[in-house]
Amino acid sequence: ATATVETFDPNAIDPLCRYAILQAGTAHVLQTNMTASQLKKARNILTGGRQWVVASYQYYQYVVDMADGARCILQYDYSVPYADPALREVLPDFQTMYILLLILLEVIWLALCTHCTVKVLTGETRKLTKASAAIAAQRPEEIEVSGAKVREFAETLRAMQTMGSQLTASLQSQWKLEQQRAEQTAALAHDLKTPLAIITGNADLLAEDENLTEAQKAQIAAMQRAAEKADRYLQTLRTVNTAETSPQEPMQRVQVQEILTRCANDAKLLCKNKSIQFVLNNAMENARTIPAQRQALGRALDNILENAVRFTPAGGTITLDAVEEGQEIVFTVTDTGPGFSPEALQKAGRELFTTDAARGQHWGLGLAAARRTAQTHNGTLTVSNGENGGESGIES
Repeated sequence: ATATVETFDPNAIDPLCRYAILQAGTAHVLQTNMTASQLKKARNILTGGRQWVVASYQYYQYVVDMADGARCILQYDYSVPYADPALREVLPDFQTMYILLLILLEVIWLALCTHCTVKVLTGETRKLTKASAAIAAQRPEEIEVSGAKVREFAETLRAMQTMGSQLTASLQSQWKLEQQRAEQTAALAHDLKTPLAIITGNADLLAEDENLTEAQKAQIAAMQRAAEKADRYLQTLRTVNTAETSPQEPMQRVQVQEILTRCANDAKLLCKNKSIQFVLNNAMENARTIPAQRQALGRALDNILENAVRFTPAGGTITLDAVEEGQEIVFTVTDTGPGFSPEALQKAGRELFTTDAARGQHWGLGLAAARRTAQTHNGTLTVSNGENGGESGIES
């Protein structure tokens, strides 16, 4: 829109309006209160350019032709100004400040919500951690459910409390069963000791009779062998039961050579009685020491060696070997016996395990004790069949 006036009085213009007087026929600015940016927009619109829209409002212009040919551009916009002129000079327009303030408030609100949420979740997570520790310590009654502020966490705590109670009850029941089994085993071993001693004594007395026939001597010898075998099983059963119920031997630094030498000396005597050759491959003469239970580890190796002697035929060979693998020691016993049956390979180390296979005709108590000793030393008991017979080992 345009109009024509004789003169221009800047004081007659509203303070919120902006103006610019351009020289006749040129774009030279004679007088203005616009900023450089506002003046650029005014010239653009004057020459047919597009209207400028900023933050949902736009600039409007009104052109007035002066009597001397100059042109006056009046510029205004629909906005909410500050009442104080000083603020209008310092701060951005109110719409921009309003949007920035809203964004700032939203950021503050989001930060506060995040902080509160993190604080709540941290507290709830801490309760879950305490609940896990209570379950591990078998004290499910220490799990607090009432103080949970989040429903899902409360449900989880209730589930953990139930699980902990059931787990504790199960462990207590299992412990009672183990105690009962240990007591029954001890009672059985004690009850069998006397009749076995009577059988052995009577068999020995009968064997002293010089008037026995060959058939009678053979029968008495069979009785003595059976009694000796039963006594050996009974001793092994006592050893296993004692290892389960007695306090554990403390760990100490033990020389591997000492254990190997003692076990080798005992094994040589056993092998000599059956005409079996015994070989100690590595006596560990480098003074290597390991943290171990001296007596328990020695008994475990003795049990494995006795098992090998029992199933190695006369003229066979038993080998004890010790190999260093990093910080670990691997004890291996190999023999030239019939080897383990497939079932024995799967169930070796279980108590009272028997099979019909030749290798499996024993109770497995010695290997069971050896397996527990290996586990106590953070190791494993392994059994396998080599090229010439069975192979058992402890990795500790």
